[in-house]
Amino acid sequence: MIQGDLIRLWPLERHDLLKNYQWANDRELARLAGMNPSPRSVLEIERWFESVANNPEIRIFSIKTAEGDYLGNIELSELDLRCGHAEIGILLGERTWWGRGCGTEALRLLLAFAFQDLRLHRLSARVLESNPRALHCFEKCGFLREGIEREAHFQDGRFWDIHMLGLLASEWDGSRPA
Repeated sequence: MIQGDLIRLWPLERHDLLKNYQWANDRELARLAGMNPSPRSVLEIERWFESVANNPEIRIFSIKTAEGDYLGNIELSELDLRCGHAEIGILLGERTWWGRGCGTEALRLLLAFAFQDLRLHRLSARVLESNPRALHCFEKCGFLREGIEREAHFQDGRFWDIHMLGLLASEWDGSRPA
């Protein structure tokens, strides 16, 4: 467990799958995450869990309050320990917790884990232009815009840009939330 003031990061567990099923079938969350908003079955979610749980290139954590309320997931993917880089992504599925600093704290906790514990050199993120809240969160945590994949994602009847962001260990402020 990785502990902050507001939230804790726990390794994703099988009993978390029901919430993941609900979030995967939420059209608005799918849109913000850039996923195809087609219905997902419980079996698909179980297969997804098995694929990430047994993949050395993925570290996925559940975001939970001190009381154990499950708020979302945050992950490192495309993890390459030898070369020192990974991609980072976050999904805060519980809307009642949006705008309360939980996403920012989760991101800062995972940055500390990535740079201090895993000794990574670089993290990257891809954020849809249609998700300004996520873009703001990454930039608040020190990520810099490195480029744009123009009209790279089709959704809601139009093409959207994808912002490419990056953060180097040398640029990170080194703070781990209390």
